[in-house]
Amino acid sequence: MRLNTKCSIALHCLVFIAEYERKTKVTSELLAKSTGCNSAAIRSILNLLQKAGLVSIMRGIGGAYLNRNPEDLTVWDIYHALEPDGLEHFIGLHPNPSEKCPVGKRIASLLKKSYAEIGAAVQEAMKNITLQQLLDDYRVTGSTWLDHKH
Repeated sequence: MRLNTKCSIALHCLVFIAEYERKTKVTSELLAKSTGCNSAAIRSILNLLQKAGLVSIMRGIGGAYLNRNPEDLTVWDIYHALEPDGLEHFIGLHPNPSEKCPVGKRIASLLKKSYAEIGAAVQEAMKNITLQQLLDDYRVTGSTWLDHKH
């Protein structure tokens, strides 16, 4: 019952792209090594980000590039590119509550308002965090990953 990790993988890729796109060719293979995911999963995520206009992928010559300034790109933009239905998959209801049970038959309507409030709070928080903030936090710790040729 873990939350979907696509968003954290996408954020990892975008921090990497923002930091290294001018220093090296950022390919799905390189991102796969950095994230610990297979390159097919990375390509799938990059394709969703490209469809949303957040990145460009240069076929043939290779390399991924940001299409927007990191300060203009929010965690919500990224999450929404991956999950166009919004927060529907972020918090959900178990699929088969018993219709014979007084709680089971009412649980969906009972949780609807609370889940909507939670979703609105999560969305607002995501809109207040930018890729630039993540980059700034990353840069505070320093980096030499590419220097080690992983």
